[in-house]
Order: sequence, then C-alpha cells, then structure tokens
Amino acid sequence: MVALFFYLGVAHFPERGNEPEVEFDLQTDAIPSRDSIRQITKKINIMVTKTKIPLLKDHHSHPFLSALLSDCINLKDAQTKAEALSIMREAHKDEINIIVGWSNSWYSFEEHELDQLPPVIICNTSFHCFLINRATKEKLGTSHQEILTLMNDEKWVEKNLPKILKFIGSLKPYHPKQVKTFYRYLLQQGVWFAEEMLLPFEWVIPLFKELGYFDRTRFWADIEMFHSLSQEVQKDVYGIKVFTDGALGSKTAALKVPYSSGEKGVLVYSDEELRALINQVAEINKAVALHGIGDRAIAQIITVLNKINNEQGKIPPTRIEHGTLISRHEAQQAKALGITLSMQPNFSINSERYQDRLSEHYCRQINPFRMLIDDIGFVPGQDLVFGSDGMPFGVQTALEKALFPPLPSQVLTLDEFVKGYCMPDHKNGLLEVTIDEEKRRVSTEVKKVGYA
Repeated sequence: MVALFFYLGVAHFPERGNEPEVEFDLQTDAIPSRDSIRQITKKINIMVTKTKIPLLKDHHSHPFLSALLSDCINLKDAQTKAEALSIMREAHKDEINIIVGWSNSWYSFEEHELDQLPPVIICNTSFHCFLINRATKEKLGTSHQEILTLMNDEKWVEKNLPKILKFIGSLKPYHPKQVKTFYRYLLQQGVWFAEEMLLPFEWVIPLFKELGYFDRTRFWADIEMFHSLSQEVQKDVYGIKVFTDGALGSKTAALKVPYSSGEKGVLVYSDEELRALINQVAEINKAVALHGIGDRAIAQIITVLNKINNEQGKIPPTRIEHGTLISRHEAQQAKALGITLSMQPNFSINSERYQDRLSEHYCRQINPFRMLIDDIGFVPGQDLVFGSDGMPFGVQTALEKALFPPLPSQVLTLDEFVKGYCMPDHKNGLLEVTIDEEKRRVSTEVKKVGYA
C-alpha cells in the first residue's frame, strides 16, 4: 500500500504518524496522473484551510466570577434530572454549594426535590435565574433576607443581578491561585484579553494589578458599585453596565411577541428610569454598556438614546451588549447614533437550542450578522465587536459557530471574525487554525504565547 498526503497544494509521502488523506493500491489502482493530483489537491485545498490568527480579545466576559466559581459542581453534562439530582446529593452537607451549568431546556426541579438536597444555590447557565433550597435558607438564617425573599420575582432579579452575583461570590472562599489558574486556562483556550463586565468587589482591581492581569482585562461596574468605589479605583473602571432585560435561557429577555409558554420577558426599567440612568453615566464621563437581548428591550434602548441625543446633541460612548434579536429598523438607528454592538457568535446556536420557547421568526432573527454588515454597514472591529460571555470561553466554539452557524444570515467570514474578535497582532501569541469546510468543523492550537 502506498499513500499520498495532500496539504496546501503539495503532494508527498506522509511522515510517520500522519494519517493519509488520499490513498491508492499499486496492485489494483492506477497511479494518479499529475493532472489528477492537481485536481485532488485543489479540492482538498477548498475543503481544508490552515492559517494563523492572533489570540482572542474577548469583549464580553466575566473572568473574576468565572475564576471564583471554577471549582463549583457543574451540571453541564447532566442531561437528565435524575443525573443532576444524583450529582447534587453528593454536595457538602455543612456548607452552601453553588451549582452552575443548569439548563432549563433539559429539565426543571420541583421544590420537594430541592428540599431533599444539601444546601444549594442552583444557577441557570444564563446566570439570570437561580434556585435556592430550604437547607440554604436555614443556613443563612436572618441574613440576606431581601435576596431570599425576592429571588422568585423575575423583575427584581434582573434589576438586582449585580447584587445577586456579589452575594453568590461572597459565599465562595477566594485565593489568588484561582485567578492565576483561570488566566492560564484562558490562554490555553486562545484568549489573551477579557473584559470583566461586572466588577463584584473593589479589591478585585488592585488584585489584578498585583497579579499582572490588569493590562489583560477591562473593567465595567454597575452604577451602585461604581459610586461605592474609592476615587482611585473609579479611574480604573472603563464604563457602567446596565441591564435592560434578562436572558433567553431564563425566558426574561423582553420580547414583543411572547414566548411559546406565554411570557413576554422583563423590561427592567421604564423609559424615564433608563433615561435618568444613562444621564448619570454621562455625568461621570464613562462609557455605558446596555445589556439588551430581546427585541422589545433593544427598541427601548434605541428610543431612549434617541431622546437623549435630540435633547443634548450627543450620547455617551455606548455599547449594546448581545443585541441578539436586533431588528433592521433598530440596527439602522443604532448605526446612525454611533452605537457599538458587542455580540456573541457562539449564541447563534440558540436558533436551534431555543426552538422550545421561541417562534420560528425569532429563531431565524438571532444574530443577524449579514444584515448588520452587508446592509446596515457595521464594521467588525470598529462598531461591531465579539465576545463569549463565557458560554463557552475560547476560540474553538466561537470560530466554529461564526463560520458554520445554523443559518446563512449568521455567517461571519474569517477576516470579519479576526477584526472583531482578535488582538491586533501576534505580539502576545497566535493561534494555528484548521478549517474543514466539508465537515463544518474547526480545530485550533495555541502556538507562541507571551506570559501566562
């Protein structure tokens, strides 16, 4: 048996350990002619591309909280309720256990099932929905009564999400090694820079400076947290994060047309409340990042910003975070207002994942990148940037879902991905990327890197 391996226009005998792409038997097959080899090579080159790109600059992430919760029980692989309950029964009996990775697309829990478990706080994958069992409430006693009392109030949860995440973070013991380990993990996943979208504690910024990760992180804070910071730390906060609705995973993203189960999601603020909040941000001379997933929330954001622009002649530097269900009309106005869209290519899979709750129209509207770029004129790397929201971190899923999403309207080119999602050069490291068009798969390998 003789095997020929074709790679980037070159036909040669494979080195030991390489798997041949094309093979023939001298006893039964004719030896391919030079023209045949050229044709086969051309076909392989079309289907398989190998290139190098810079490391990622993740524009929407939560590196500190992720580091803090990295050793929590994770239900991401528990696809049945029985599996999930079995895993949680093994949790510590004498401490409050933070459980992550629960997807309500797979199953939900009854109160009596939760009350048979050790103390747990279960976090939906979206981190916009939480379950607290009786054992946890008993362990907390009279502390945190507002959170324990109102955790089932969807609007309160969305309005107070920073407070809830800070509460959850306070229940976990912290060690600097967690941040070091997590940033090494990010580098292994091809991520050099990550934006922390919700600063939970003032001491996090000095800590990142001490550990050497401040230059690889941009910090945002909610307005209440910002005003509680010392003036020195306030200078290190780039902008203010504001939630205007919830998430598709918790059915709290605000929609114009209800979910299949009847909910319309949650608008966190009235127009006047949101307007006042954005004006507060403008007064402290910071950028504003407005979380908006549902079309109703995005429409509200645009309406309020238009009012501010008409009155004051300008708006603060503004990003819409996610913009998942942005319409053509809102996209046109966002472009005219100079708004940057910060979106997640990995969320394109929600066109398939959330068919259980969204109409076909909404499923087809998720992440309309071709409309935004080709029709409206958004430019990746300028007013269209990309991030992961930690679902998951890293280049593998992000690039695969960018190049091979469920719908043609969601496709990004490799060049668009690099401009909107990568560092400007290879100074800190690079990624070797193999793109298989036929299998619609991407493989990546982190090559030369700077420091961990």
